[in-house]
Amino acid sequence: MAWENTDWFRKTTWTKDDENEFFIKWKKAHKHNKTQCLRIQANYLYETNNKKLLSVALTLLQKYFDEFPDDKSDKSSSFVLLGNIYKKMGKQEIALENYKNAIDFEDIYPNVQTDAYLKYSELAIQLNKTELYESIEKLVLSRDRDLDFPINKYIKNAILAIVYKHKNNLEKANYYKNLAEEAANAEKSDFRGHKKLGLVSNRNKLLDKLMKKIPSSS
Repeated sequence: MAWENTDWFRKTTWTKDDENEFFIKWKKAHKHNKTQCLRIQANYLYETNNKKLLSVALTLLQKYFDEFPDDKSDKSSSFVLLGNIYKKMGKQEIALENYKNAIDFEDIYPNVQTDAYLKYSELAIQLNKTELYESIEKLVLSRDRDLDFPINKYIKNAILAIVYKHKNNLEKANYYKNLAEEAANAEKSDFRGHKKLGLVSNRNKLLDKLMKKIPSSS
């Protein structure tokens, strides 16, 4: 964005003064920037982990969906953020639904891509929705593009390892388990200029627990 001061839509508090400043400046923003500002501000509030601010973030995103139903540039990311917020609030089923909304949107508009497919698949495994494993396999493999960050490689391969274990395909389960371990232990990413970005600092305990149950295929 071309503004010199972008602090007004990157607030980590939401007092009455914060709210007034945000909407005064938001109303003056260009239409395209309005959608970005709502999503970015919602994300900053989400990252505070404050329950009250999570509710404000939901309100901002709802304003985005209500007022810009035809917007495409921020819709997928906004669905993902909704999923993140609901997941943090403990509303896992609603979170799963919003991740799926992002995936469905990206199927129609493939130029807009997020990590919704990983978040959806990971949460489905967490919720033990084994009835979704067949579709998860197809979903993850259909988006089997190059990933810069080891954390995403770790999650993707762990998901596939668990799915193939469920299908009793131990050869593939072990193959993806080994790839997940390799990504988890990586000391640098493929992201040019930021070799430490996206490394696995905190492993997913559930994914690791399920991968440990994969017996050797030999």
